[in-house]
Amino acid sequence: MRDRVLRTAIAVVPFVGLVGTIVMTVIDLLSPGGDLGRDLLENSVLWMIGVQGWMTGCGHMFFGEPIAESIGWPSKTPWQWEVGLASLATGVLGVIASGFDDEFTLATIIAFSVFYLGAAVGHVREMVTRRNFKPGNAGPIFFFDVLVPVYLVVLYTVVT
Repeated sequence: MRDRVLRTAIAVVPFVGLVGTIVMTVIDLLSPGGDLGRDLLENSVLWMIGVQGWMTGCGHMFFGEPIAESIGWPSKTPWQWEVGLASLATGVLGVIASGFDDEFTLATIIAFSVFYLGAAVGHVREMVTRRNFKPGNAGPIFFFDVLVPVYLVVLYTVVT
């Protein structure tokens, strides 16, 4: 039962940020004074970087074995804790970004993008050199790692 719950969580986590962004942006648009571009940017940073970062960070730090297995990497190694802390750090930035100016939001997007695009390169390397197509390496998280940073950079550029 525990393994099934963890496998489901691993499959669902990449979509939490997207769903949260959509729901909150719709709520904001239905409120007086809604601004689609600004609301979408703030909600995307909060949910796709912030909430997502907290979830992936805690996942790597506290449920490392099943996550490592889903990626096709060895478990019980220091990389789990370190990746978890990096995810948590970007998550903290994403959560607090709305309390600061656009430059802080840009810095948050840059830090997130460097980390996640770099992780995507690592996933591609694993696919090519080790034929590692496990869901945690080549599944939804891979597309999240590539598409979300590009989306956020473009959105920031258009909105600000």
